[in-house]
Amino acid sequence: MLRAIILGVVVAVVVTLVCILVGSILIALTVSIAVTVGQFLKDYAAVIGILAGLWYAFSGYNGQVK
Repeated sequence: MLRAIILGVVVAVVVTLVCILVGSILIALTVSIAVTVGQFLKDYAAVIGILAGLWYAFSGYNGQVK
């Protein structure tokens, strides 16, 4: 259980950083829809990361192929 929580935190951090990076790249494109999506990703990166970490930690995946 502790392993799942630690991996969930790692997943949350990675997803948050990726959302911020992709959002910044999309904002730099200066295309209207890309700026809108990029700003959304940057604004809600922490929420998306936390949800991804929680989903990963409590989805029941234990790292083994069944």
